[in-house]
Amino acid sequence: MKKDRHWRTRYRVGDLTVWGTSLDSAERRLHAPHAEPADFGLYLDERWNGEADARRPYFVFWPRLEAPVEAGLLLTRVQELAGEVRGGATLEVACFGGHGRTGAALACLDIAVGGVTAEEALERIRREYCPYAVGSAELERFVRDAEKSLAPGGVRTS
Repeated sequence: MKKDRHWRTRYRVGDLTVWGTSLDSAERRLHAPHAEPADFGLYLDERWNGEADARRPYFVFWPRLEAPVEAGLLLTRVQELAGEVRGGATLEVACFGGHGRTGAALACLDIAVGGVTAEEALERIRREYCPYAVGSAELERFVRDAEKSLAPGGVRTS
C-alpha cells in the first residue's frame, strides 16, 4: 500500500464495506471514467467539486486537518449514510490525501454502523485501512467526541 494515496481502499464497518479515496490518486484518475460509481459519496475537500462521480454526492466543508468546520453537518451525513450503507448502498468517503479527514469520517462510520467505541474505531482504522489515518490529535479528539452522538443507542462510555 502506498502511503500517500488511496483508490477505493476497502474498509469494513460492521459487516459492510465502504471505500476511502484520495482526490489526487493516479489510480483514481486512470480508473474513474471506467469504474462503477458509488451510490453515495461523502466528499471532505472542496477540490472534489466537479470531480465527484458518486451517484449522490454530499459535500462537507472541512479545509484543514483539524476538527471539521461543519461538524454538525458531518455527523448528520454520517448518520444518514450509515442507514444507506446498512440498506446495501455503496459509499465512497474522500478528501485530498485519503488519510486525515477520510480516516476520521470512516472511524465515525465505524462507530455508527459497527457499534464500536471511538478507541476501537481509531485502532481499527489505522490497522485495517491505513496506518496514517486520523493523523492529528485534534482529529482524534473529534472522533472521541463524535462517539457521544453516533454510538447506536445513544451515549456510552468507552
